[in-house]
Amino acid sequence: MKILVVEDDNMIREGIIEYLREHEYQVFEAKDGKEALSKFSNEINLVILDIQIPFINGLEVLKEIRKTSKLPILILTAFSDEEYKIDAFTNLADGYIEKPFSLSVLKARIDALIKKYYGEIEKFEYKNVEINFTSYTAKVDGEDVEINAKELEVLKFLLNNEGRAMSRDKIIDNVWKETDEIPYDRVIDVYIKELRKKLGLDCIVTVRNVGYKLERR
Repeated sequence: MKILVVEDDNMIREGIIEYLREHEYQVFEAKDGKEALSKFSNEINLVILDIQIPFINGLEVLKEIRKTSKLPILILTAFSDEEYKIDAFTNLADGYIEKPFSLSVLKARIDALIKKYYGEIEKFEYKNVEINFTSYTAKVDGEDVEINAKELEVLKFLLNNEGRAMSRDKIIDNVWKETDEIPYDRVIDVYIKELRKKLGLDCIVTVRNVGYKLERR
């Protein structure tokens, strides 16, 4: 997912960018309204937009973007910006966060908006790995890799529950259909081993006495 961060405070902007990049988002930055509009394109999936920025304020940037796009836009505001908040919602912002804010809360809001607007994840890119869950294909360094459909379904379930430990039974309950032959829980270990071997996924972490979780590094 590609996110445009528009914020004139260098410390806040750089903190947001570093945090989001650690979580594998592609991040673009702008420090004022003019730069924001010049960097905005149809490839951007979400905008984090401060209201009080130089040259063109955030509300005007919001209005301009809304002329051509309905993508999710999250507004950053000061506590006292009540009129700005009302104007922001009038011009179809998708929410706001008051400064100061927690980066983990910001990420939770971003993840919720992405899920709302883009639905379930159909593509996964991590380091040199590219997965397409629609076509059930995988590439490493741009080269096709033979992979089992169930292996990818296990991976997708972990991805949709990123950061949370999933037991083997929970994985089976959610990945295997009623019409499938239900495997023993230790079969999950085989699928995880194959995913790690074929795709080199160090983001699949073993949680002792529980199961597995996906945690991007």
